[in-house]
Amino acid sequence: MKDRTVERLVGLERARQLVQRLDALGVERIAAANAAGRITAGDIRACCSCPTLDASLKDGFAVRGRDIASACRERPVPLTLVGSVAAGGHCDITVKAGQAVRIMTGAPIPAGADAVLASEFADTEGDQVLARADACPGRNILARGSDVTAGRNIIDRGTRMFPGHLGLLAAAGVAEILVFRQPKVLIIATGSELAVPGEPIAPGQVAASNLVTLMAEVTAMGICADHLLIRDDLHLLQKKIAPLIEKYDVILTCGGVLDGDKDFTMQAMSNLDVAPVFHRVRVGPGKGVCLGRKNSTWIFNLPGGPPSNHVAFLLLAKPGIHRLSGLADPFTEYVSARLDRTLTGQEGWTQIFYGLLGSDGDRRTVIPLEGIGRLQKMAEADCLIELPEDQACAQSGSIIQKVWKTR
Repeated sequence: MKDRTVERLVGLERARQLVQRLDALGVERIAAANAAGRITAGDIRACCSCPTLDASLKDGFAVRGRDIASACRERPVPLTLVGSVAAGGHCDITVKAGQAVRIMTGAPIPAGADAVLASEFADTEGDQVLARADACPGRNILARGSDVTAGRNIIDRGTRMFPGHLGLLAAAGVAEILVFRQPKVLIIATGSELAVPGEPIAPGQVAASNLVTLMAEVTAMGICADHLLIRDDLHLLQKKIAPLIEKYDVILTCGGVLDGDKDFTMQAMSNLDVAPVFHRVRVGPGKGVCLGRKNSTWIFNLPGGPPSNHVAFLLLAKPGIHRLSGLADPFTEYVSARLDRTLTGQEGWTQIFYGLLGSDGDRRTVIPLEGIGRLQKMAEADCLIELPEDQACAQSGSIIQKVWKTR
C-alpha cells in the first residue's frame, strides 16, 4: 500500500477500503499439523491417495457379490471361511467362488473380492459363513483414492486452515505447507491512571482492561502478542516506542488519541514520523481510531474508552491483522438478522451496538444489549450490530444487514 495524504474523519466503509489495501506479509514453511488458523500461501496437492488401497467400511466378510446375490434371511448362502485380514494388515489370499475372508474396518480388500457383507448379516459355524443378505459389487468398500487422490489439488491458496483441513493434509501425506507469515504484534496501553494487570488497583486508578481484552483477542487469533504500559508523558512515549517500531509488524496503542491535555499518542506518532493513513472514523463507539505506517510497520491507534477501544479493534484493527496474515477479504464474515427492538442512531455516522444472536423458528434474530454496564455488554455480547450512516433508525422487526459475530 502506498503512503498518501491523511484522510480525516472518514466513513467506516472508506476506512475498510484503506485497511483492505494492506499487503500480506512474507511466506514461511511450517509443519502441516501446526497450521490451524493460518492462511495458505499456495495451492496444496496430495502426496498420496487415501485410502492407499481399496478398504473395508465395515467389520464383516469380504466376498464375491455374485456368490450371495440370492441370499436372504430365510435362505442363507453358505460360504467357506478361508482367512482374515485386519486394518494395517496384508492378505495374500485370493477369494474364489464360494469363499469369504473375515475383514475388519479399514482393512485392505483381498484379491478376488468385490464386496463386504456386514457382520450383522452373517453367521459363522466353524469354517463356514452363512450369508443372510446380498452384497452387490462395491458394497461397503471405500475405493482407493476416493477420499484423496495423489497429485490432485486439495486446498487452494488463501484458505484459512481449520482442524478439518489438517486432517485432510495428514490423509494426503502432506507434512509441510507454505503459509503467510503471521504479524508480530505489540499492544501498548497509555495512561498514568492505569494499574498493571494483576496488581491491586489503588484509589484513583483503573485497571488496564483494554490491554487485557486486546491481548486475549489477539491470542484468540493464534498470535502471541507482546505488551507494554506507558505513563502519560510525551517524551517517555516517544522514547519507549521509537526502538520498538522496527521490531513489530503491527502496533496497537490504547488511549491518548483525542484532544485532552494528556492525550499525547498522536503527537508522538507525528514526532516519530509515522505516516498517517486515516485519522478518526465516523463510527460510534470507536471514532478516535487512526491508522498510520512507518516503514513496514502498521500502527493502529485505538481510543481509550473500553467499548470504543474494543469496537475499533474488532471493526478495523483485527481485519488489518487478518490482511497481513494473508486473508483475502476480512470484511465478509457478517450475517443478517431480524432486529428484536428499535434502534436509534445518528444520521451521518455508523452506529454500533453490542448484541446477542438468536433464532425465531427458521429466522436468525439479534437482540441489542441494553440496561447493563458497558463492560458487562462487552462480556456478554456475541456480536456487533451495525447501523449504517445513511440509516438513523432501525425499527423492531427490520433486517439488519451487517451483524458481526465476535465469538
